[in-house]
Amino acid sequence: MRASVKYILAALVLVALSCKGQTPEQKKMMKDMMEDMEKKGMEAQRQYDSIMNTPEMKKIAEQNKAFEAQAKIDRDKRAAERKENSEKTVSPKNDLEDYIISSGNAKKFDNWSFGEADIVMAGLTGYQNDPGNKKKIGTVKADGSFDMQLPAKIATYSTIKENRWLSCGYFGDKGNIDYSNSNTGVMIGYISIEINDQLIGRLYMATAIELIDGWNPMQYHYHDIPGYRLEWFYAGGETSANGRCVKENRYGEGRDFDITTVYDAQLKPGWNLVKREFDGPRIFVDWGDGENNKHSYYKEEKISVVNELPGDAKWVFYDQTY
Repeated sequence: MRASVKYILAALVLVALSCKGQTPEQKKMMKDMMEDMEKKGMEAQRQYDSIMNTPEMKKIAEQNKAFEAQAKIDRDKRAAERKENSEKTVSPKNDLEDYIISSGNAKKFDNWSFGEADIVMAGLTGYQNDPGNKKKIGTVKADGSFDMQLPAKIATYSTIKENRWLSCGYFGDKGNIDYSNSNTGVMIGYISIEINDQLIGRLYMATAIELIDGWNPMQYHYHDIPGYRLEWFYAGGETSANGRCVKENRYGEGRDFDITTVYDAQLKPGWNLVKREFDGPRIFVDWGDGENNKHSYYKEEKISVVNELPGDAKWVFYDQTY
């Protein structure tokens, strides 16, 4: 509205300048026109002032001022936070924070915080996207206690000598294993935890979190505390694997070392608890770049079968909700 008044006043000035050289009649007509335009301009200004001085408009103006003031406070706060964060020393995340471990071998996590969830066994078909690839086998209650029932029978898609966890060669290792009933089907049971069909984590068994977090199956690297981990294997019949495989790790510069896996596994029909144990002599390797890269690897990894859950075994949940 104020802009319109300015335009009217500017027009009056231009009209006044154009009056030079006109006849008396033309000058009178232009004078009347200018007076009329001036009155209209003053009326427009009066209407503008009347609108802007209403309680409603004053309230809106006050709200705008308050909004601008709060926006400035927020901007200043964000700027201060960015400065503070830029000056902070970032501590590396402890990988073990992603795990929850039971206090004993009872099926309960004392610090469970995910509410009720489903325990699911996956890998029950030849391919991940096949129907029936996973099946609910139990429930975790809101208090962290849980129970599960393994399927009475599942299909097997590889024989014991083809199973990558009970044979040489899959991970680049070499050796010889003797099998009994070598055409017997064997499957490993992968157990996960889901909420509304969405994965939240994996369920394992071990003597400590380090046995889950630190084991590298692709390179046969493990250098943390001694202990063992347990895995469920289903066998279609009685079978066994006995022998040794050697993984030759060749990195050069004095960092070559061998890891031997010793198999002494007697599997019965149905579900078996296969034990993967690390203990005994180690090989020291300095990878360089500080103390955190100096490790002592176990020379041997031992594979066997236990008849029942050992007393020092614990349940381990690996949180994958990140």
